[in-house]
Amino acid sequence: MSPELSAKFTLWCSRLIAAAVVVLIFVFPSLLRWYSGIRPFRDYGQEALAIAFYLCVPVVEYALWCIDRLVTNVLKLDVFVEKNTCYIRRIRWCCVGVSVICLPASFFYPPLVFMVVIMAFLALVVSMVKNIMAAAIEMREENDLTI
Repeated sequence: MSPELSAKFTLWCSRLIAAAVVVLIFVFPSLLRWYSGIRPFRDYGQEALAIAFYLCVPVVEYALWCIDRLVTNVLKLDVFVEKNTCYIRRIRWCCVGVSVICLPASFFYPPLVFMVVIMAFLALVVSMVKNIMAAAIEMREENDLTI
């Protein structure tokens, strides 16, 4: 797959996921009732899961918007620019935000611990990508000043 095709695929996937999250806002209560019929929750587990979900929605939508802007810049061939580093930094903080939101809810619904750990690890990975990108931008700026 060519890099441009891959970037376009990523762009459309992020937009599709953003739309799916908006749909989930309205469908989530029904899904939660259905799931609680299959697997009973502990005390306040259902409420904790609902609160965590609705608190995570704006954070996830903002991260998807940042991904959209980042990929759009890549398609415009604006790759090593400070603006992209800023988007990656924001995505990292969104990962941290989801992890922090899910942490207290995991006391009432223990499987959310996996979400906390996964999002914290993802924040570390995104942070490394941001550091690499920042170093690449710095090297490019130094090379631009060299004759």
